[in-house]
Amino acid sequence: MAGPPARLLLSARRLASLTQRDLARRAGTSQSVIARIENGTASPAWKTLERLLRCAGFDLQATLRARPSGNSHMLADVARILRLTPEERCSSCATRRACSRPPSAWTMGAFDPERILRALAKRRVRYILVGATAARLQGLPRLTAVADIAPAVDPATMKRLSSALRDLHARVYTESVPEGLPFSCDAQTLSRANLWNLVTDAGRLDLVFKPSGTDGYRDLCRSAVTFEVFGAKVRAASLKDILRSKLASNRPQDQQDAIVLVEMLKKTR
Repeated sequence: MAGPPARLLLSARRLASLTQRDLARRAGTSQSVIARIENGTASPAWKTLERLLRCAGFDLQATLRARPSGNSHMLADVARILRLTPEERCSSCATRRACSRPPSAWTMGAFDPERILRALAKRRVRYILVGATAARLQGLPRLTAVADIAPAVDPATMKRLSSALRDLHARVYTESVPEGLPFSCDAQTLSRANLWNLVTDAGRLDLVFKPSGTDGYRDLCRSAVTFEVFGAKVRAASLKDILRSKLASNRPQDQQDAIVLVEMLKKTR
């Protein structure tokens, strides 16, 4: 049976009312090449197929999507995670990463969600936990090396957040300088961007004032779920809001997570 390239090329050629010889002439190739592709005896490279379709008057576009699976190994792990305490779920979400460094240089610490959450609680920062850590608290079997929060934007909260970041020795994260760049984490500086990717001595921390598909803290507050974690109350975005944000993202990992979240919500209902 002819595969997708054969069916695509045959359909395009017929829609363009071209013979194999006509298409071959336009593409600068032989009729036998076109014939072998259409009958499935030859498998063209992507660029070759794209060129032939363009000669027939069509553009080739592809979308990469994760394949849904009701029997995903991730779904099978949800029940086990939910049997853990919130502290265990939060601690076990971490993939440990640390930067190599000369002995005298500052380095990002291993990812330590407990330390980050305690630092925010100590300064009474108002925020919603979002991303993989928030989803992990509700059973999503995914590891992460980043804590994501959506802080409130009122002046008092921004000032408290600034103090918490100083406690954690926060720096700006870049791929080229993973140990971070110094910056003034005062409230005025923080208010200049909707996203801050930071490194701290307790690992990665991202400030996402408006997660994809949401309007930020006030929006997420309406259905946030509260957990008692490490002696502090932590408000996490609901699975529905996490799903809404991931569906609005173009990252393949988020699309894969969205498939699992949809199945989790079905089981919940």
